[in-house]
Amino acid sequence: MKQRDFLLFSLPAGVLLLAVLAVGLLMAQFRAFEHTVLAEAKTALAERTQFFAELLREDLKAGNVRAVADRIAFFHGRPLRLTIINPNGTVVADSDATAADLANHAKRPEVRDAAPFPETEAEPSAFSVRYSVTMGSWLLYHALREDGWVIRTSMPMTAINGALTQVRWAVTLALLIGAALAGLLLGYLLLRVRPQFITLQTAATAIARGKLATPIAIPHSGPLRELAHAVAIMARQLRLRIDQLRRERNEFDALFNTMREPLLLVAHDGEILRANRAAAKLFGQNIRWKGFRIERTACAELVAYVRSAFEEPTIHAREVLFDDGDVRRSLLAHAVRMERDGALCILLVLTDLTDLRRLEAFRSDFVANVSHEIKTPLTAILSTVETLTDTPLPPEGRQKCLDILSRQSRRLNDLVHDILSLAAIERRQTAPEKEFALLHLDALLQSVIALCQDEADRRGVKLILQLPAHDATLMGDARLLEQALVNLLANAMRHANSPTATLACRIEGSQAEITVRDEGCGITAEHLPRLFERFYRVHKDRSRDLGGTGLGLAIVKHTILLHHGTIHVASTPGHGTTFTLRLPIIHSEA
Repeated sequence: MKQRDFLLFSLPAGVLLLAVLAVGLLMAQFRAFEHTVLAEAKTALAERTQFFAELLREDLKAGNVRAVADRIAFFHGRPLRLTIINPNGTVVADSDATAADLANHAKRPEVRDAAPFPETEAEPSAFSVRYSVTMGSWLLYHALREDGWVIRTSMPMTAINGALTQVRWAVTLALLIGAALAGLLLGYLLLRVRPQFITLQTAATAIARGKLATPIAIPHSGPLRELAHAVAIMARQLRLRIDQLRRERNEFDALFNTMREPLLLVAHDGEILRANRAAAKLFGQNIRWKGFRIERTACAELVAYVRSAFEEPTIHAREVLFDDGDVRRSLLAHAVRMERDGALCILLVLTDLTDLRRLEAFRSDFVANVSHEIKTPLTAILSTVETLTDTPLPPEGRQKCLDILSRQSRRLNDLVHDILSLAAIERRQTAPEKEFALLHLDALLQSVIALCQDEADRRGVKLILQLPAHDATLMGDARLLEQALVNLLANAMRHANSPTATLACRIEGSQAEITVRDEGCGITAEHLPRLFERFYRVHKDRSRDLGGTGLGLAIVKHTILLHHGTIHVASTPGHGTTFTLRLPIIHSEA
């Protein structure tokens, strides 16, 4: 064979061989790309399934279907769909459909093949790709079984199938065009197309290595234009898919960080791999730094609990104490074992019980105080009744016993009345509607003076009223405000030994400043911080003799808080006491 004929034969054959190799390479890359996209989608879906299996485990064990439905309702309308199926195959909760409208799912492939959590296979199982009549689209399903319950997640195949179909058609079209023109454009290939092909191959290789931002140079003309355009489309679709996965991950992070309970993911060596915002607020922002260890939380009980969670076969919740510098907190720690990158980790959920424990202590103290206050007059009443029953007394003795019964009964009645008043005020503080009415400040203060005038005359105390320069109106409860001011004036008359008691008011901007002032014995500084506590008395014996219940100032404080105001007390021993109340007004007739 002549050299010229050999060249004419070998060049087309070489071009054809190169075309075949190019076809095989591109198809292999497309298959690899398809497998990678599907594998990443399955892995991401499996991770979310495992996370929600952990998150919903306690509610599922307790059979708390309502709580499960409330949790997964967050994903309504989002790309990720959640379905909870009971052991009988009945759907009890679904994020995008009404559970009662769904058929029995026991024979669904992913439900039938669902593995117990955690999965023991190298790759997640129980996947299924099929058309959903409920959602009207093709979905990728994955399911896990937890104590008989099945947690199923699904995501639409629209984006994946669309990208793969578009790339498949583009590659096929480019290959057909390239094969048809390979022989005719051999010279052009050798002179001009070969550099373009090398450039395209370099860009495709860079994209395959993860450099998704690599630009694809698309020739203005020639057989490689369609191929370069298809590769550019493939790269763009891949970037869009990765962006979508990144958005879903950000949504997951948002859910993780917006949970009110502190969450910590702790490695076996004690390193904190992840911490949400609530944990950072509790332990400090340093807890989110890489390499931060659980020992640096300065909570020895929590460290011991985490270590035992890795070692003990059964994990129980434990209450631990943590001193954050300002408050000694009581935390309920609950650990859950999970795997991350093949390594055992602990997901630590902390519930702050500090306020609950404080309320329990407050309730116990309140019950003890009420019992003590009731016991004293009740004992006196019982003793007097026994005396009247068992002992013959002269008329003056019987009258004395009747006076004791009357005085102690009134004291007991006043105590019950004050307790009920305080409870009613506290209930109204949390009510959505306060049921306030429009009040004139001048009329309110004059009414308070009128209510206290008789007692002031009996005790020889001069009442002084100083009205503001101009009247003002406010929204409030006239009975409660009168009771609060009467309590303050009564204290000034009964306990201060003051010749005068002054009720004054002045307007400052959008607030009315009301003061109740006496010139009596005053109160020492040690008593001022606790003056508004329930049942706290500065002079306990004298207060009881004068008929006080120890709740008057507590009622005053809660009344002012109910009206969105503030109260302050200042006192100097021997020079009197001044209570200052500030209440918001709505109109001043200047």
